[in-house]
Amino acid sequence: HQDLLFHVAEEEFDHPYFYGVLLEATLLQGGPWTETERIVAGAIRHLNDYVGYRPLAVLENDQKTEVYSHERFRPIPLFIAGAGVGAGRYEDLLQQTFEFLRQAPDDLLYDAYFDQDRLEELAIDLRAYDHLHPVNKRTNYLFGEWDPHRIDNQGYYRRFIIRKIILDSLQDWIEDKSVRIPKAEKLFDAAAALCGTMVMASSISGAGPSTHDSTISLTSLLPIVARRRDEFYARVMESVSGDRRARLLKEQEKTQQPFGHIRQYLNMKLAGYGARQVQHRELAHLYAMLGYQGASREQALSIPAASTRIETEIECVLSGVHQALREGDVSAAFDELKVVPQLLKRGIECGALVDPWNMLGFQGQFPLFTSREDSIPDNRVETLLSLMEQIFTAFSRTLGDAAAKGLPALREQISVLHQNVAEWWDRYGSDVIADLPDVSGQESWESATHVSSVLTEWQQAGEAAGDIGFWREHVERFQSAQSYALVVDALLRRGDEVAAMGLLMQWASQLDEVGFECPHHSIFSQLIRWMKLVAGRELPPEDVGTLLGQIRRMFDFLEANAEEWWRVPNYGRVVDSAKSLPSDELEFGESEEGGFEEPDEEEEDAVFGAAYDGVVFRDSADDGNWGEMVDGNSPFSNTEFEAINRQLEPRLKFLNAVGQLWQMAAAKFAAEMYRGVDDWMSDDHIIGALSGWHRQAQRWQIDLAELMESVWDHEISESSGDHDSNVEYDIQLQVKYYVLHQVISTLICLRNAERLLNGIIPEHVDIPRGTEQDRQLARLYRSVIQRDVEQVRGLMPQMLSRLSRNPLLYIPLENGGEPGQILRIQALQSIVRFLLRELPRLGLLRETWHVLLTAYRMERKWRPRGQAITEFDRLFSIALRSTLDALVVSAKRWNGDKEIAAEDLIEAIGQVLDPYQWLWAEHSRTMRISAVDAIRRESEWQDIRDFVEKYGGDFFNANNLTLGNVRAILHSGVDWFLDYLEVESDPLHPIKLLDDIDAGIVDREEAEWALEQVYSIVVDRFDRFLEYNTTTTQSDYGEMIYCLLDFLRLEAAYDRDAWNLTPLVLVHEVLVRNGMMEGAEVWESTFEMQTADVADQHLKDLRRLQKKYGMRMPTIVDQFNERFVKPLAVNRILALVHQAAEDARAGSHEDSPAFHNLHEQVDDYLEDSWGSGVDLPEWLRLLEKEVVDAIQPEEGGRPGTEAELEILPVPVSKAQFRDQVRIWRSSLSAKDKDADTGPVDGAGSTEA
Repeated sequence: HQDLLFHVAEEEFDHPYFYGVLLEATLLQGGPWTETERIVAGAIRHLNDYVGYRPLAVLENDQKTEVYSHERFRPIPLFIAGAGVGAGRYEDLLQQTFEFLRQAPDDLLYDAYFDQDRLEELAIDLRAYDHLHPVNKRTNYLFGEWDPHRIDNQGYYRRFIIRKIILDSLQDWIEDKSVRIPKAEKLFDAAAALCGTMVMASSISGAGPSTHDSTISLTSLLPIVARRRDEFYARVMESVSGDRRARLLKEQEKTQQPFGHIRQYLNMKLAGYGARQVQHRELAHLYAMLGYQGASREQALSIPAASTRIETEIECVLSGVHQALREGDVSAAFDELKVVPQLLKRGIECGALVDPWNMLGFQGQFPLFTSREDSIPDNRVETLLSLMEQIFTAFSRTLGDAAAKGLPALREQISVLHQNVAEWWDRYGSDVIADLPDVSGQESWESATHVSSVLTEWQQAGEAAGDIGFWREHVERFQSAQSYALVVDALLRRGDEVAAMGLLMQWASQLDEVGFECPHHSIFSQLIRWMKLVAGRELPPEDVGTLLGQIRRMFDFLEANAEEWWRVPNYGRVVDSAKSLPSDELEFGESEEGGFEEPDEEEEDAVFGAAYDGVVFRDSADDGNWGEMVDGNSPFSNTEFEAINRQLEPRLKFLNAVGQLWQMAAAKFAAEMYRGVDDWMSDDHIIGALSGWHRQAQRWQIDLAELMESVWDHEISESSGDHDSNVEYDIQLQVKYYVLHQVISTLICLRNAERLLNGIIPEHVDIPRGTEQDRQLARLYRSVIQRDVEQVRGLMPQMLSRLSRNPLLYIPLENGGEPGQILRIQALQSIVRFLLRELPRLGLLRETWHVLLTAYRMERKWRPRGQAITEFDRLFSIALRSTLDALVVSAKRWNGDKEIAAEDLIEAIGQVLDPYQWLWAEHSRTMRISAVDAIRRESEWQDIRDFVEKYGGDFFNANNLTLGNVRAILHSGVDWFLDYLEVESDPLHPIKLLDDIDAGIVDREEAEWALEQVYSIVVDRFDRFLEYNTTTTQSDYGEMIYCLLDFLRLEAAYDRDAWNLTPLVLVHEVLVRNGMMEGAEVWESTFEMQTADVADQHLKDLRRLQKKYGMRMPTIVDQFNERFVKPLAVNRILALVHQAAEDARAGSHEDSPAFHNLHEQVDDYLEDSWGSGVDLPEWLRLLEKEVVDAIQPEEGGRPGTEAELEILPVPVSKAQFRDQVRIWRSSLSAKDKDADTGPVDGAGSTEA
């Protein structure tokens, strides 16, 4: 038990009853007593008799439906029938608890299946509480259980198990001197809470295996158990009298629950523990990724869960492998790898890692109960698959490096171990489960072996290895995406773009046979990496033509080899293929030939959306990854739209990648023009290629527009209205929206590529350039990417005038928006983003603000009817961040070699910030930050509260408020839902709201409004709803959800103040990211003084609300404790990541000042920021993204509308900056140059 019970101190085994069972187990072995090994082994087998609830897959394997031996252990007996409670730390608490049980009403204990006469033993489970283990999602499992494997001959359970964390938490409260009540009273309260938890746990376990059959679900048991709990505490309150009763009634008044003070304490203790595990586990993972193994292990040891330690140890070993390979020490890397198989075995056999057989046996799910509906995705499967991907990647890299360095003996040893691990892994059959990522050991080993063979020959070939002909002779060995990816990765890391391009083109020709992705790589990301490598080179002018020709040839080869991937899919054939179950091939329609037809004359106001008229799309979150598909972890993973998505998504990502490659190529050509290298403009081959890319981008846009219309027109069968039907409908709808988002993202990406290509194709070349307005936009793009500052400045006034005649707000589809209008606006926003990002890099800081001002006025002028969606906050962040970056970088040069003074820099920033703050304040005045804003006014709030109290029981209980169900109701309409309830209503269980509507007591429209508000808030803040359900002690059956809503109203008020401070936080972020720490410190101290009074008031309001409802929301408490200043601490942490990663790559693992600083600041941040453990906190999500970007600086980006363009910046001088500030608010138009664009509606500016 070195792993399972690693955290348990020796003295915790020091219990008289444990000595008794040790002696009993020893005596049972019998003589002769000199056979020590036999006696010890037999006694241990007898002792290790507990594992608890542990689903076992029924499969024909070596386990024979048995758990691994190291999963079992002996819980410490605390009570034995006939002997009573044993001496020890928990003795008094348990004595009082048994007193409660003896006095408890028989009917209550009978209903809870707790028969004291059948209790042979009560024992403590010493295993560490693992908050992330799916078993803890089983209702009340954390409170204990009847041992499912200790059953008598009548079929009854005989041993009850209590979790150590529960007993320790209650005992800590009893021993806490700050709780100022007599110890006897503490014992009474704690024992009542313990007894209540045991009653709840017993209700779920049942009296024996036959208590709950497959018709009973946790969903149906939950309200029964909750009411049983409430009844227990109510009866205890009825039984007390005198001073004790007076004290408990006073506590009840505070918490609005019987024994609420101790129950809340216990819930907060558990939530805090879970939150700490979530955060320490994530930090351990991130530190290992960065290469700081010591710090990673330190984080893992902060939480005793075995899973975190084993996972971290494996990741640390793998981090050591990659570090050794970076240092060129393949032998050291292999020494690290040798440890991995044993770590895997230890983790699986003690239960720290998921039993791999469960992947096949339960299809990646974890059964929580006897009912099939009570299965949830087993998150440990995802963890194990991720670890195996990393392990196989490490083996492949090590094998490849051994081959490339000419180490045949070592290569053979690595291959043997790799093969052994692969064969061991593949026997579990994870790669045959459709809904799980395909992690094949055999494929990994074969690919790595083929690659190492080729790399060995490459190493032996010497100079000949640089010849593409070498690779042409070896491509027939590449039979998988992984084989291609590994070699391409190796070649790109070595800077051999010629060989890499050859292999990428061969891969493109075999996409249907070998696939487009493997763990950590896809052809899309590798193509982007190739372009980054080539475009990032600055060559002498005489060599530029060769490099540009290389880019041209890459596209020629890609088009020739990609075949049908070079076309937009035909939707009708995709649907037919999806309906006939998954097919290996996807058929495509014929590509349209000929030029791009210019549109008819149209009104000027619709110029920027002309290409998308009549086309619709559904906005959805981008998955942000070239390789991974949309999540299939659902019980309805084989719906029609998911089958359609599986076929469309890779094709769309390919087209998106090509669009980004064209954008990057255009930027490279423009950069050479800016350097004065323009010989290529007279090269007919290159001009012809550019024109061909331009025409292809236009053709694809036409085909994608048709595809989008087809997807939108494809209807989903309407939900019948019941919960499961709504959930399935919602899943289909979300996947449909996801597909549409992929199409629209690709379409706008190609439109951007077209514009950028327009900007480098000479004016005299005859290509379809659209309307005059399109040509004007192309001229602006050309001037921007060619860094022609004066030309850009001259074009901006007329461009902004045209832009201002278009709407920039849209209504989302679920709120009745027009899809075509949404698409036009998204395309327009892409233009605005491009200008906001690039103008500051040209030194046009003032012009950037005027673009943003124009966007603001467009939103104000063109307001659609309904609940509109704004992207202004995103535009504002891009504009201010880009402007400040350009200013800080330029300001560093103003004094030559002398560093600019912090005061001077702050003064310059303040001059820029003032107009931005005014604009932000104006925008925020009418901005709805969240759905909660709809009930901000007191009259609306009172209406909602009254409605919830009267009718919430039928609509807002936890069973009905699943995310999919509520989203489906909102999409179909609350009126539709009420119609469904009227038709399906049960006369024996009438719904009060429907009766009151029929009786005229409540107006139906008012009821629909109230339901829509609550449902919208639940969807918008579902994370808070989960926290409310899991950490508070409210006995809420639906009619008390107003408690949560009131907390959310208070949080919305804090969020609004934090929102108003956004410009100041962005300034701080720019300062720390640019290393201006002195200026950042000045900014922080000023910021903290300005916000102190407001932060104090919010905390005062929070304490008032906590007292009013007798409940506490941990994440909201953490947020208010930030006092607006902790986001500045996050800025400092994030700014240190890239330097820490560089230090690790350089081998400075022990003495990196950046990481030491980062580690200290993270520890400081954690002191009072824990959350509830429901989800990963936002600051850690930001840290994870920063770490991934830092350790993979050359990776291939992600799908999106705009590629990462490397365009040379143009610094602004101090004099130029002053000139811009002097006329900042003046109109850009020459004829209106003295016109002021300052505060409107009498508003003044907001000071920094």
